[in-house]
Amino acid sequence: MWKRLWKEKKTSPSVQCRINPLGEVDVISTHDQVLAGESGQVFVGAHFPADEAYRAEVGALGKCIAEELKKEGVLGRFSIDFISVKEKEGWKHYAIEINLRKGGTTHPFLMLQFLTNGHYDEATGMFETPNKQQRYYFASDNLQRESYKGLSPHDLIDIAMFHELHFDGATHKGVMFHMIGALSQFGKMGVVCIGESPEEAYSFYTKTFEVLDAETAWR
Repeated sequence: MWKRLWKEKKTSPSVQCRINPLGEVDVISTHDQVLAGESGQVFVGAHFPADEAYRAEVGALGKCIAEELKKEGVLGRFSIDFISVKEKEGWKHYAIEINLRKGGTTHPFLMLQFLTNGHYDEATGMFETPNKQQRYYFASDNLQRESYKGLSPHDLIDIAMFHELHFDGATHKGVMFHMIGALSQFGKMGVVCIGESPEEAYSFYTKTFEVLDAETAWR
């Protein structure tokens, strides 16, 4: 399993912003990206929100960059990727990339908004449900195993329901699956795992792997 990048001295947070037609600039969210691959530069998932040690800092930097982009006529959603390095005096942040499009962190956050009807507080960098409960998530579109090939979306939902993994609208916690059309042929899908703490959110992700591995062990 991937470990959370902020446990190292170097992390890769991302800030999502939006400029509307009225010229108003909003910070929508912050994430800690999970990167993999031979060069460690392939996006495979994200924790929301970014670590409390620097989420406000990168949010403020993202807004400054967004204000400059507004002057160039940019509209809509976009993200700014950073490399953040822990130094003796604190975190040092380096903006490395601007993605003028929706990206891998766009749809998980929109899903969280849709499922909970909550809102993101730009000042605190936290997400709250209508009853003022904070929510966190771990999202990935790279949950994949060879043994998952042949599972249908109906199989997946039945398994999730039986093991109480599915998202619960009453508690605003659980796993929401997406990209499930690729499950049967490629053994791959996406998940947004929502919890009331970062640890609980990630535990839903690990439990999903454990349950699906057990259910498909015969393959």
